[in-house]
Amino acid sequence: MTSTAGWSTDTDPGVRPAVATAPVQQERQRESKRADIQGLRAIAVVLVVIYHAKLPLPAGFAGVDVFFVISGFVITGQIERLRSSGRFGFGSFYARRIRRLLPAMVVMLLAVLLLSFLFQSPIGAQSTTAGTALAAVLLAGNFDLLSTSGDYFAAGAVMNPLTHVWSLSVEEQFYLVFPLLLALTWKFGRGGARSQAIGLGLLTAASFALSMWLSYGDFRVHSYPASDVAFYSSPTRAWEFGVGALLAVWASKRAARHYTAERTVLPVALGAAGLALLVYLNLRVNDQTVWPGVAAIVPVVATALLILAGTVGEGPIKRVLSSRPFVVTGDLSYSIYLWHWPAIVIATLIWPRPYTPVLAALFSLLPAYLSYRFVEQPLRHGGVRLPRVYLGGAVAAGTVVVAAVTLQVAGPWAVPNAAAYAGQRGELTFGRENGCLVRNRSFEAADFDRCMDTVPNAKGWVMLAGDSHAEAYSTGLIEADRRLGYSTLALTGASCPLMRDAQPSREVANCGELASALLDRATKSDDPPSLVVVGQWALARHDVDGKWPQQLKPALQELTEAGIPVLYVMDVPNYATQAMNRQTACSGGFLNFVCDKSQEDVLEYQGTSRQAEWDVVTSVPGVSVYDPWDRFCNGDVCSPLVDGELAYWDFNHLNRIGSQALTDDLKTAVGAIL
Repeated sequence: MTSTAGWSTDTDPGVRPAVATAPVQQERQRESKRADIQGLRAIAVVLVVIYHAKLPLPAGFAGVDVFFVISGFVITGQIERLRSSGRFGFGSFYARRIRRLLPAMVVMLLAVLLLSFLFQSPIGAQSTTAGTALAAVLLAGNFDLLSTSGDYFAAGAVMNPLTHVWSLSVEEQFYLVFPLLLALTWKFGRGGARSQAIGLGLLTAASFALSMWLSYGDFRVHSYPASDVAFYSSPTRAWEFGVGALLAVWASKRAARHYTAERTVLPVALGAAGLALLVYLNLRVNDQTVWPGVAAIVPVVATALLILAGTVGEGPIKRVLSSRPFVVTGDLSYSIYLWHWPAIVIATLIWPRPYTPVLAALFSLLPAYLSYRFVEQPLRHGGVRLPRVYLGGAVAAGTVVVAAVTLQVAGPWAVPNAAAYAGQRGELTFGRENGCLVRNRSFEAADFDRCMDTVPNAKGWVMLAGDSHAEAYSTGLIEADRRLGYSTLALTGASCPLMRDAQPSREVANCGELASALLDRATKSDDPPSLVVVGQWALARHDVDGKWPQQLKPALQELTEAGIPVLYVMDVPNYATQAMNRQTACSGGFLNFVCDKSQEDVLEYQGTSRQAEWDVVTSVPGVSVYDPWDRFCNGDVCSPLVDGELAYWDFNHLNRIGSQALTDDLKTAVGAIL
């Protein structure tokens, strides 16, 4: 995401450059003023912003991959030119990176922390944002997001206004390690371009192999899905930088041989192929594509072709990329990238309308320009005074650390009752506390015994099945069953519907196996359950799948036809949709904190799914229905509070407090059937 404004480089004061021959100097001058590279940065940032603004560009997120290739090319070229002139030093290189990247990012992080305090919920959201800011300034934003948000395309990542810093951390880690690796190729390869290319090629190939292995791996790395590790980690992204680095080594070798740049047919063909690949990318790739998998080759090759086209000669594509609108956008690309995502997330949080992301993305151009004009440009030019740069970087980073920790500690106490709600939010239900909500792992047969709550001299047993919304009822249902003298098997799967042919979810690789095991246990065992209680997250499924909830019918019919009564528990009020960027039922920050919401507003987005859910489950003979809606809504207002305590874990799942609040109702509903 960095912008080097045409590859201009700062020099170490007091060091005389080596004298090069006139042709080589002319070629290097041409190569160090590649306006088309800035134009390519413009394409990359526009791809990302359009995608984040929810406009129809399904593979816009691949703009980040374009940035990675550019960065590998530019930084390698800078290092090689400085080295060939005798001016390269590790200390000055890192100082330039600090001065170039840190000031603008620190300003953005401090602004986001302030906005988080003002507008994000102090019940979790502020702490998440602060944690990401803290990690970002310590060059570890990608690892923080891997551990907190996980899947880049999931709701957790979308709700964080600092999700975009993952790629900045990957780049910073590249800048930290790559010069050292490049120096090894100088030392052991005696500086030859061929030995450098071989060394870089081997590293690039190793990274690519690791990336492919993890992208398609059906296993976990320290509890994280392998595919998420492939997405966020720098070792699995290094091959993209490596492709750019190899191009730069080739370009430096070409300059040394005094190649001319008069050809036009080849650059036109290469540039056209690169643009065609970017178009193809957005026709074939979307957020369901494994990434970075094989498909990531497309934007990497496209970028390499466009860079190569501008390297071997002139042509119309290079002239377009070198035009003023492209170059200006490229110069601003770092600031645009920094500011666009926080603007979209915060604006959507305050004004959750379909057009908000577009307007916010456009508005973000203002702080981006101000950042470029008054932060980036003044601080990037001038002599490199190493002690001052490193001291200034430490002070700037320390400021963010202090601000982030302050927000995490003091944020909830600045809003009445928020600190208490923050503590109550984490009250875990039976399934979450005992690992009986299968999540971030696969279902195992041993889960049956581990997730059975047994009562002495039980009259029978009750099965709880479904997804995490069914699990949210586990504490209340188990207590109700105990009072009635029944044991309870509470075994559910995150994002797993009760369907034999259920597809894997992002959190559970074998949802279909889990559903089949539960149905077999109920209908084919010698000890069938006295009752099966089912629940599902109707709103999310109805929004993305036109066949839902009709898909639930076969399982309900299979149970009832086997003579097993079913109690279907309707979904509770959802206090937001995933598109509203809310992590908790209570919304707003210091300026606009509120927990209640009008029932009319809730039904505006949940009413259709509720009606569809009701129509399907009531059409199956033998299925009874319990609707907990009235426990949280009084006809005018819906509240996530029960007796003054927060009853929700997030904006749609009950916590232990909410689940316990349904105990009496569940006892009545279950008792009426048994």
